[in-house]
Amino acid sequence: MKRNLKISVVILLTAFYSCSNVTTKNNTSLADNAFTKPVYVEGELILKIDSINMLSGPELTEFNKNHSIPENQKPALLIWSSQIIDRKTQRNVKQLECTPEPTLTFIDSLNGNKIIFWNLSALLSKKKKIIIKRKFSYVTYDYKPQINKKLVEQNWDKIPPEIKLNYTKNELFLPVNGEIDSLSKTITNKVENPVDKARAIFNWLQNRLTYVYPPKKRGALEVLHTRKGDCGQYSNLFISLCRASGIPARQQSGFNFSPGNTGYHVWSEVYFPVYGWVPVDATRKDGFCHLDNKRLIASVGMNIPLIKVPRWALNLTNEIINNNADFMQLATYIISGAEAKVTTERNILKYQYTKF
Repeated sequence: MKRNLKISVVILLTAFYSCSNVTTKNNTSLADNAFTKPVYVEGELILKIDSINMLSGPELTEFNKNHSIPENQKPALLIWSSQIIDRKTQRNVKQLECTPEPTLTFIDSLNGNKIIFWNLSALLSKKKKIIIKRKFSYVTYDYKPQINKKLVEQNWDKIPPEIKLNYTKNELFLPVNGEIDSLSKTITNKVENPVDKARAIFNWLQNRLTYVYPPKKRGALEVLHTRKGDCGQYSNLFISLCRASGIPARQQSGFNFSPGNTGYHVWSEVYFPVYGWVPVDATRKDGFCHLDNKRLIASVGMNIPLIKVPRWALNLTNEIINNNADFMQLATYIISGAEAKVTTERNILKYQYTKF
């Protein structure tokens, strides 16, 4: 899942847009035999902004007026990105390079994302190529737990209240009422076990949806109506249907990340007591409670809170709504007062199967 790059006076883009046999947080013991085929990876994510043309005179005045930008607003280049950090299947993350130095970092306390922020507005007027480069290393695992359905059902009332509250609620792009609720009840009719309910929803998507990129609009309702969408649309509808069934669910965003394939990708997670967050990729036939070792996880959740968002930027796009980014992969950024060419790179520097 990836948004098309845009070249315009103001550009906003989101492109830079688990189970064991014991109760666990992110750091489930690697002795769990659900984790196999470890791979050591060194990679880099790059954002380039060049061919910068500063706007002035009537052209700048007209654009600012059309977008409710203050007349005295100075050119701006603001960038947000989710840091690559340890996740359940992504371990021993090390930051090897981050240039230029971020302006600040902050924590998305709901989802546990670490967000880095750059204000590079002063560099725009120099009209030189601006490059954000991050290098990192990590070990990734193929994760395919064997879920004990009876154990999940017996412990269903032990789901932490904050998880139940935050990940079964109605949310932007992820409605749980109306048509979604009705369909969820139909799919899971006479199905009692939560694992079986999630599996029934997964099977319904596998049998009813057609993969199409890019979709015309985003959100669970859109794909419900069209029965077409990309990985993000599959994930949205899966999450909404699970939430409507009372199963906590959320999105993971990132990339396929192996030699020959570094494409943008998103998938889902459901929460099963005892096992914690369990991956589900509704675009893959083997994606139920399985995540392969060819992924790079950038962020978790949707509608991720940002700081330092200018008030005027909210008039320009639906990618930043109420100071939230709908999701984060490579970066969310704003360029104003200039035209520019924007490109991204995802590079694998080392990829080596290793031992536990």
